[in-house]
Amino acid sequence: MFARIRPAAAGLALLALTAACTDEGRSPAATEPTPGPAAELARLDCTVTVADGRMACQNAAPSLGDARGLVVGGQGNHVYLQASNNTYSAGTEIYSIDVTVQNLLFQALGTTDGTTLDPGGVKVLFDVEPYATGGSVGQELELAGGVQRATLMRADQAYYPYDEVLQPSQTSAPVTWQISKPAGVTSFRFIVYVMAQVPFPDGRIDLSPTVDTLLEGATQALTPSVINPLGNPIAGQTVAWGTSDPAVATVDASGVVTAVSAGAATITAASGPRSGTADIVVCPDLSVGEAYTLTMPAAANLCLGGGGAGAEYTYMPVNLSTSSSLSLAVTASGITAAAGPPSPALLPSGTQARVLGAPMVDDGGFHIRQMERDFRELAPLARRPESRVAPGRTQRRAPGGPSMAITPGTPTVGDLWSLNTASGCAGTPDFRTGRVVSIGQHVIIVADTANPAGGFTTAQYDSIGLEFDSLAYPVNTANFGEPTDLDDNDRVVAFYTRAVNELSPPASSAVVAGYVAPRDLFAADASCPRSNVGEIFYMLVPDPTGAVNSNVRTVSFVRGGTVGTLAHEFQHLINTSRRLYVHNATSLEEVWLNEGLSHIAEELMFYRTSVGLAPRGNIVLSTLTTGPNASRRVAAFNTYANQNYGRLRSWLQRPDTTGAFKTNDGLATRGATWAFLRYAADRRNGTDAQLWYDLVNTQATGKANLQAVLGVDPDTWLRDFTSAMYADDAVTGIGPEQRVTSWNFRSLYGGLNGSYQLVPRALTNGVALTLSYSRGGGTGYLRFGVPTGAFASVTALSGGLAPTSPYALIVVRTK
Repeated sequence: MFARIRPAAAGLALLALTAACTDEGRSPAATEPTPGPAAELARLDCTVTVADGRMACQNAAPSLGDARGLVVGGQGNHVYLQASNNTYSAGTEIYSIDVTVQNLLFQALGTTDGTTLDPGGVKVLFDVEPYATGGSVGQELELAGGVQRATLMRADQAYYPYDEVLQPSQTSAPVTWQISKPAGVTSFRFIVYVMAQVPFPDGRIDLSPTVDTLLEGATQALTPSVINPLGNPIAGQTVAWGTSDPAVATVDASGVVTAVSAGAATITAASGPRSGTADIVVCPDLSVGEAYTLTMPAAANLCLGGGGAGAEYTYMPVNLSTSSSLSLAVTASGITAAAGPPSPALLPSGTQARVLGAPMVDDGGFHIRQMERDFRELAPLARRPESRVAPGRTQRRAPGGPSMAITPGTPTVGDLWSLNTASGCAGTPDFRTGRVVSIGQHVIIVADTANPAGGFTTAQYDSIGLEFDSLAYPVNTANFGEPTDLDDNDRVVAFYTRAVNELSPPASSAVVAGYVAPRDLFAADASCPRSNVGEIFYMLVPDPTGAVNSNVRTVSFVRGGTVGTLAHEFQHLINTSRRLYVHNATSLEEVWLNEGLSHIAEELMFYRTSVGLAPRGNIVLSTLTTGPNASRRVAAFNTYANQNYGRLRSWLQRPDTTGAFKTNDGLATRGATWAFLRYAADRRNGTDAQLWYDLVNTQATGKANLQAVLGVDPDTWLRDFTSAMYADDAVTGIGPEQRVTSWNFRSLYGGLNGSYQLVPRALTNGVALTLSYSRGGGTGYLRFGVPTGAFASVTALSGGLAPTSPYALIVVRTK
């Protein structure tokens, strides 16, 4: 359970408890009158037989009119003093006995708060000090060895200190009492009291039943029991009720508590100086498919109920920090194993696609590294208008040789250009000679004269140009806007050059398919001497024999991916050129969002070529693989959508290692960012083209850009996206914020890999699961069940504390 029902502590008070020592069993509890404002102390008259150490006690008439104590009764009623190890030294005439004190009250002794030792501790004090009753009748005996004296009930009163807090039923450590007596004394008498501070000197109110966890909407009647300081009930008391937070729980005049909303509240009962409280935790009452969200610090502790038939939940912590990872230990108690649905079953590593898909193209991180470098290097240039290309600029030309940049105006097939392929603005250029081989309506295709043999034919270059003109160009410009035309040729340039092939290490599986260099959009002067001053793509070329770094690139392989790559890179080109020259931005778009938009461009190419399919169609496997258009739809998926699915698969398998908003990352981030942007467009349910256009045509960047366009905090949608990737098309009853309405990922990954690739983790009852969640949206999918009628608690702590970094939690009931 969670916070326990507890009494409310009252102010300080002195409680004097009377007891007599005996080694014979505990006497029956004496009848106790209700204590009043001037109750007298009870006195117990005890006789010790020296020979065997036996003690016998009986009640005696009070000798003092002291109003500071309570009538307690006999030994064994509220405290129990026990003697042992009685010895006598004839030489010193010292009689010794070890005495312990046991607390038989409902409340602690020697403390005012229940745990901290009061300075006065626990005292066993003498009302009448020992005197002889046998052998030398009437002779006064002396207390020796460890006895202390102070003004308590009267001046110079003797007592033995017990400096410890005694909880209910706890027995103290023994204290040795020593009495100096002549050998002729055969018995003696004394009267003692136990004096200590207590937390509830006026008594308290106990509340029952001890139910402290309720589901939203549930009610629970609390019954008060008003008790005096000794734990005995006081009848006929009027109780007033209150709540610390009526938004969480209310209570009526009869003590009936109603759980209003999830959270914690304290219910208070008061009667005169006595009070009691009940800490009530209200758990969200989720229906199947319903989501519950929390932020810190509330998210550090959560309760969930099993309801009337048991329940299962998926628990998803999301690290929203953009700068640091989050180490989180998640511990659940009161849980059982989850059986599903959904219940993903991963295929063994390396399983090939069954119906859809082609091998995943991995560039070994080149694309991200290049974009991050360009982002850093070109940031100062973006802030300097003089670094941009001015109208009327002149081209440099090598004497008797090709143009050292793109020739302004429309070229002629066969023209030679010398284009720099070295990255960045600074350093020695790497000029490659290219021949204009095809001129389309919107693209000029240039082929490196040193390309490997067996590459594209002129007819194939023409077909690439035609596909760009008819597909990539209209798709991109309709959604992102027209590019600039710094080279005055009304076209973009696609330079097919072996320089791109050289970027892949020898005999490597990494394939760089192409890229744009934003430096080409700056002036080729001291600002950026390596600039080619124009809108240009650098593209992979076929290499059937592996002449470049022993990496074979067949004609069919390069041809199959080249137009999708052009569409991807075209978004980058439009994004950067319009920021600089249309909107006068002083910064390039952040890499993760820029990449995500280019993956959207690939997806848009799929919709354009898939014969009748469009966003928000919840495409399932059979939509692609059956019917009269199956072959064209499968081809469209494999050409333009499969790579997004491959990248997203990497994220699904380890969502804790990256997030959609993470910088400096690779394929998994790119897959997550694409999926988030698709989710956002589906949830927004407006005109997609306007959404993409607004994200490109702005001066804002990153999350600020998203917030301005979406009109909401993107972190809240990232949190909801996390749950949608688990619940969509798998859990009944989910709301629109838990859906991706364009794709049925679970169905399509069945065609690609045999199963949905998201990896959930099972929580084990009482066992902490510790993971490090990456910045920018790293998450985990933790599953568990709660038995019928029971409650589970889940804590999420970082270093034992509630995390202080930006953090969100979303929980979905799945069954």
